[in-house]
Amino acid sequence: MGFIFGFGVAVIALAMVYLSTRPLIPLDVQEQIEADIEKCGGQLKETRCAVSGVDDWIFLQESLVSLVVDWKENLNSFVAFNDSLEARGIKLVVVPVPDKLQIEAEHYSEELSGGIVAPQYEEWVDALQDEGVVVVDAVEEFLEKNEETPMFEAYESHYTSAGRQLLAQMIADSINEMDLDVPREEWFLRDTVVPGTGNLYHLKYNSYPDYDVRVLKTVDAEGKRYHGSKDAPIVVIGDSNADFGWNSSSNIGAYIAQATGIKTFTRSRIGGGNLGPTLFKDRSEFLEGKKMVVWVFDGRELYGDFSMPEF
Repeated sequence: MGFIFGFGVAVIALAMVYLSTRPLIPLDVQEQIEADIEKCGGQLKETRCAVSGVDDWIFLQESLVSLVVDWKENLNSFVAFNDSLEARGIKLVVVPVPDKLQIEAEHYSEELSGGIVAPQYEEWVDALQDEGVVVVDAVEEFLEKNEETPMFEAYESHYTSAGRQLLAQMIADSINEMDLDVPREEWFLRDTVVPGTGNLYHLKYNSYPDYDVRVLKTVDAEGKRYHGSKDAPIVVIGDSNADFGWNSSSNIGAYIAQATGIKTFTRSRIGGGNLGPTLFKDRSEFLEGKKMVVWVFDGRELYGDFSMPEF
């Protein structure tokens, strides 16, 4: 097959599975994926490591791992979380944020175009929806919108302001279909410029790049920034994707509030996307009066384990 296998028979087997399920990916891209995983230590699990793509673009090692490993069975955790909330009269909306590599595959390798999605992803979405869980699947919308407005930028793993707005509107559409009986207010979007964070650049080079990004911050009629409230009927939970942009009120919770007119409050844990159901442990009283939980996390993490609810 022409592969240079550097980290064991297990990788050979996984690569064979990957080739059988992704036959349209060129062989040299397979070799590139293998080489990049080996550069990051050869582990077929998340490692804090970034790899270079085309034109200075940077990607996370975990994005590659999620493509080549067999996905674990984790649907039960999502269904149990949905059922636990439903028993309290609270609706759950599950939001796997499209991964940067899924959308920007051509910036990883010039031989890729049109995005790259693990075959298990669509099966996972379909299976969860069959269980009656609301899932916002934004991959196709991100790919389409990315042709005119970037959903990601070169040095950052998180989605752009435009990506957060698109996803928030999709979530808002799901919320509006549920016809929540809650007060509505009005917020507005105002154009501004903020420093870029460049988390992948920092991970790879141990320094921060100097650049700015344009975002739309959420404000009230007086121009004051949106701030979530603990008594909000909608709680947004998840990993850093849930509160990325909070310092400019351009996080997804603020955008959901602007798109629906319904207050939101965000609880997040960096790197804790798979821990969502545990965020209410010993805090059941916090859920009193809540109407909805929106669970936002990195879609690339779907290959792994997810915690069961603890409330």
